[in-house]
Amino acid sequence: MGIYTKMGRVFGGYRGKMLVIVAMGWAITQTGRFLLPPLLPVIMEEVGISVLIAGVVLTIMQVVYAIAQYPSGKLSDWSGRPIIIIPGMVLIGLSFFIIAGITTTFMLVFAVVLLGLGRAMYNVPSRALISDLYTGRRGRAMGIFTAGSDLGGIFAGILSIVLAMVYLVLVEGVPNWRIIMGICGIASFVLIGAFVGINREKYKWDWEIAEKVTSSVRGDVMYIVGERGQRETILAFALFIFVATAMVNFLPLYLIEGKDFELEIAGSIFGWFFLLGMVVKPIIGALSDRAPRYLISIGGLFVSAGGVGLLIIMESVVGVMVAIAIFAIGYKGQFPVIDAILMDSAPKDSTGSHIGAARSIFFTLGGLGAAYMGFAIQNYSYTVGMIGLGVALLLAALLLIRNYQN
Repeated sequence: MGIYTKMGRVFGGYRGKMLVIVAMGWAITQTGRFLLPPLLPVIMEEVGISVLIAGVVLTIMQVVYAIAQYPSGKLSDWSGRPIIIIPGMVLIGLSFFIIAGITTTFMLVFAVVLLGLGRAMYNVPSRALISDLYTGRRGRAMGIFTAGSDLGGIFAGILSIVLAMVYLVLVEGVPNWRIIMGICGIASFVLIGAFVGINREKYKWDWEIAEKVTSSVRGDVMYIVGERGQRETILAFALFIFVATAMVNFLPLYLIEGKDFELEIAGSIFGWFFLLGMVVKPIIGALSDRAPRYLISIGGLFVSAGGVGLLIIMESVVGVMVAIAIFAIGYKGQFPVIDAILMDSAPKDSTGSHIGAARSIFFTLGGLGAAYMGFAIQNYSYTVGMIGLGVALLLAALLLIRNYQN
């Protein structure tokens, strides 16, 4: 079967258009989200907040995002996906407009709460929608959707480098970073228009569907903790998200302070990390449609652990880039595989509930990764922190091996 035939089966028809739309929406969302860390020094100066308050603000955003995923998924099972996805994108667009105009700490907190809530309302129902549309090629489809996150990271990396090198005033009295955040908001509403124009799903709350949904809160909890295998799988994914949170937040700082790289080099390597992810995710997702997903996930965890070990010992730019490449192949490939595993195990009539419940749990637990890394750096060293991340990846792999054997 030719590559164009395979691409046609994924991108062709109504479901292919919906996949492209929701993937681009996620790319727009992640562009604005990944712009926040490099913009923090500027925001702190203009709003007048400390580093501690800035860290608390980002933590609030992540906590809201983690907790809101479960109710977002459950509501999408009752009402249909679009009725949750569209308000989610509206909140995302509004949050970018508010960030573009922030003058006080309250405005900033309000904006990130909207962003966290909007991301949850968009993310989980979008994944459930893809699960509804793709039954035989979920891995490939989820690889394309999750690659939108890396596309956003690449855009954010490029924009942050430009903003750092050339701090222009594009409109009199308005710094360029505010203009860019406003453009992200405009793009969000353009995306809503495209989604509404293509979508064929219902927008009205369908009480008949609500009555048919067998999932309850108790049922969702039992899905997570009722069986040892499921508990261990969720714990393994939580360990992976633990590493993901630490790496995304501290990799540039590690390269600058731990490896003595220049800011421009560290930024370029960070962009390299996202570029690899955009390539790797669809490939690994497609591979997981042909091979056992658990084996793909286990192999990826071991590969990423090896990349962490190599990153610790490498000192040259080329060596670090090779280590990052190895880490990214194993790390980035996990996201579509995790989503496909969750979709495979979820009941058809409550996919959103189960995906949202699982993601709320392992994103909440995994969010501690940034706190762990900060503690390790402050009290020990970058090396100790990175070793801990490698150990977490190995533990996750061992949990999945045991589960797969059973």
